[in-house]
Amino acid sequence: MIKLSKRLQTIANYIEDENKIIDIGCDHAYLSIYLALNKKNIKVIASDINQNAYNIALNNVKKEKLENIITLRLGNGLEVVSKDEIDTIIISGLGSMTIVGILKNGIDKLANVKTIIIQSNTDLYYLRKNITKLNYYIAKEETIKENGQYYTIIVFKKGNHHYSNDDLLFGPLSLKKDDQNFKNMTLENYQKLKKINENISSSKIIIKTKMYLKIKKVKKILKRLSS
Repeated sequence: MIKLSKRLQTIANYIEDENKIIDIGCDHAYLSIYLALNKKNIKVIASDINQNAYNIALNNVKKEKLENIITLRLGNGLEVVSKDEIDTIIISGLGSMTIVGILKNGIDKLANVKTIIIQSNTDLYYLRKNITKLNYYIAKEETIKENGQYYTIIVFKKGNHHYSNDDLLFGPLSLKKDDQNFKNMTLENYQKLKKINENISSSKIIIKTKMYLKIKKVKKILKRLSS
């Protein structure tokens, strides 16, 4: 029986029966295997650009006898699929610039994609800003903590919505709900920024000013979250 990490389990919780999925950067295919075993009538394409990861994933899929549900493909991003094969994209554990690049380079493959589920390790502002420009809105957001590390999972759905700069920086839904993990993550980020600011030379006026404004904005959000 596959037991997922908290991060992958959170992603799995947002997958529905009968989805046609591509799991990009599937690594050892644990998430794909879990979905095949626990969701009804789904089809999964598990892909990875790394040959070694692909080989291990293929072995794991064969071990579970799931070749009729999971198709393994070696390649980069959305290059391995046609637009008719998928309605859901999962990308987790990659940087935001890489994720946005994958989606933009495969924009013709998004025609039938209703849902994009992302967990990025970097710049969520860049991620939100660019994916919403591809005609997707932020339907769900969840912050979790696992092994001392915070992770944000974002579910994008086909459609349009206007977002403020604060929405894109912090997450429109996270700002509205009482999420202790999100509050703790924001507080931790605030403390890190203050520490960085202390180590910036006072002679570097422009950098110091930009950091001050960033700290001020995060402090404002923390006050909003505690009210």
